[in-house]
Amino acid sequence: MTNRWLLPENIADVLPGQSNLVESLRREILDLFQSYGYELVIPPMLEYIESLMTATGSDMDLQTFKLVDQLSGRTLGLRADMTTQVARIDAHILNRQNIARLCYAGATLQTRVVPGIFSREQLQLGAEVYGHQGFEADIEIVNLMIRSLEIAQVGPITLDVSHAGLLKDILDKKQLSSEDISEMYRFLQAKDRTSLQKLMHSWDQSAKNTILSLLDLSGDAHQVLFQAQSKLPQSQLSQQVLRDLEQLCYGIKKTSADIQLNIDFADLDGFQYHTGILCAAYVPQYPVAIARGGRYDLVGQAFGRSRPATGFSVDLLALAGLSSRKIIPHAIMAPWESSDELRNLIALLRSQGEIVIESFPGHEHNESTMICDRCLEFKDQTWQVVPKN
Repeated sequence: MTNRWLLPENIADVLPGQSNLVESLRREILDLFQSYGYELVIPPMLEYIESLMTATGSDMDLQTFKLVDQLSGRTLGLRADMTTQVARIDAHILNRQNIARLCYAGATLQTRVVPGIFSREQLQLGAEVYGHQGFEADIEIVNLMIRSLEIAQVGPITLDVSHAGLLKDILDKKQLSSEDISEMYRFLQAKDRTSLQKLMHSWDQSAKNTILSLLDLSGDAHQVLFQAQSKLPQSQLSQQVLRDLEQLCYGIKKTSADIQLNIDFADLDGFQYHTGILCAAYVPQYPVAIARGGRYDLVGQAFGRSRPATGFSVDLLALAGLSSRKIIPHAIMAPWESSDELRNLIALLRSQGEIVIESFPGHEHNESTMICDRCLEFKDQTWQVVPKN
C-alpha cells in the first residue's frame, strides 16, 4: 500500500521556520521592485501549450508538464518558467506604448531536475523591463538582481556577464538543427575545444575562429575586454558587443563596486532566445547560478508585438536555503478567557503588529517555531504584558 504522505521525487514541503524566511524575502524583494516602479502581475499556472513554448527553446518543451483541457480538448501546459507569460501580458494584454516595468512571484514546476538544482518545483521571482533598447535598462535589472541577493544575505556575489550577439549571428547563418545548437551550447559551457572542432569541421575558418575564441575569453571583466579587442574579429558586430559589455560593466561597478565582476563569453545559458547581454550571479555553496537574466528583444514577437525587453529571475526557495538571515518571530502567550478587557487588549496588540497566541484549555504548552518570550497576566487589577518565565 502506498504511503499517502509521500511526495513525488524531488518535490518537498516548505515547513514552518523556513517558510517564514521565504515569505519575508518575497515581501522585501517585491517591495524593492516596487520602489523602482515595477508593477506586480500574477500569471495563471496553466496556459495553452503554444503560448508557453514561445521562444523558449526545445529544452522548455521537455521540461513542461502537459495535460488535456477537459473543456476545450486542447493541450495545456503547467508553467516551467514565467518569463514568456509576462511577455504575453506586456505584448497582448497591457499593450502600452511606453516603458513597462513588471515583476512577478509564483510557483513553477519542471518534469525533471535541472543539473545542480535539487527540486523540480521553484518559487520564481523576477523583474522585467519592456520598451527600452538602451543599456540603462540592463544596468537597472542587474542592480535589482544584486540588491535582491544582498537582501537575502547569501555572502559574496560573483557576477558573470556575457553577450549572445556573436554566437546568435553565426548560428543564424549556419541554419543548424536544434540538436546541433544544443550541442554547441553544451560544448561551449564545458569549454570542450575538441568536441567543438569536430562539430564545426565543415565550417569556414572565420566562423571557427570566432567560436573557439569565446573559450579563452573569461575572467576579470577589465582584462577580458582588453583581450577581446585582439581575439575577436574586427567586425562591426563584435565591436558593438564589446561596447555593450563595456557600458554594462561600467554601470555595474559604479553602483556595486564590491562585487567580483567577470566576463565569460562561453557562459551562454538561454542563448536560444536571448539577443544581447546575459548575466549570471554566483554565490558560495551553490553549484550553479543562483540568478540569471539578460536581454531578449524578440520574446514578444509571437504575441504580435516585438519590442525591447530585459529582465532577471531567481528561485526564492533556493535563495532562502542559502540565506544567513534568521527569521524567528517573537510572540505573546495569552490565556483563553472571555473577558472583554482581555479580548480588547489582544485585538490592540495584534493591530500593533504583535503575535498573540491564545492557549486553548488543556494545551498550555505551545509547540511552535516562534519564541514566546512574553505573556498576558492579570496583575494589579488589569491585564498586562509581562516577561514569560
